[in-house]
Amino acid sequence: MITRERLIEEFTLLDEKAELLAAQGVIPKRITLYLIGGGNLALRGIKEATVDIDIIVENVHILKALDEVLTNPSPKLRVGPGVMVIYIKEVEHEYKVKLGAFSVYKKLDPRMSDFTLDVFVKRVLRGIALSEGMKTRSIIPNEFMDLKVLRIQMVSLEDIFLFKGVTSLSRTKDIDDLLRLLEHGINFSIILDELNIQKVLIEPDKFEWLVGLLYEKSLMLRNILAERGLRSRDLDNFIKNLEIFFVGKR
Repeated sequence: MITRERLIEEFTLLDEKAELLAAQGVIPKRITLYLIGGGNLALRGIKEATVDIDIIVENVHILKALDEVLTNPSPKLRVGPGVMVIYIKEVEHEYKVKLGAFSVYKKLDPRMSDFTLDVFVKRVLRGIALSEGMKTRSIIPNEFMDLKVLRIQMVSLEDIFLFKGVTSLSRTKDIDDLLRLLEHGINFSIILDELNIQKVLIEPDKFEWLVGLLYEKSLMLRNILAERGLRSRDLDNFIKNLEIFFVGKR
């Protein structure tokens, strides 16, 4: 499991390596990464640890630059106390239109548990897309303010709710994270506004399917709360708005 402290340490080391590569002109002087999923929540202290780190980048060019940072094995790129930071690319997939491309990288660390990065381009598995609104709402955490090349942007809690709300219904860890987000506080108006943006960005059939998943997940959350003797009026209103503006129009 990847803790908040491990995440901060790893990105700090990667930034040092990126700085060396940028000085050589191998990669751009700035690489922006949008942190979503459990890594975002762990960094915020909302959950203790996560299995892997999910990142979205804006285009394939940024993915290639990040790939160079992760996988370049040159001994001249030692960082920190003379260590080499090298990841192995486990999975790579590119759709013809370059949207939804993703790569999975793993750092094998004998001292600690493995560190896995799932990197998506623009969209997560051809699902929800990284929109201008998401980029505007994202923030740079204080822990990463001093990084030189890597710009780590945390997407908002509302956007995490949306990303996790459209995953498979069988992913129980996402249900747990959604409950954490509800407890922490979510502005559902932002999610409803973002859905209207996604409706333009995503293919109609795909959008309809994703909204259906979000609706079913929201009902599951309401049932879980009811079983615990709890109720969220904000969640109830969100479900009602989904029915009025999206689900009812399918």
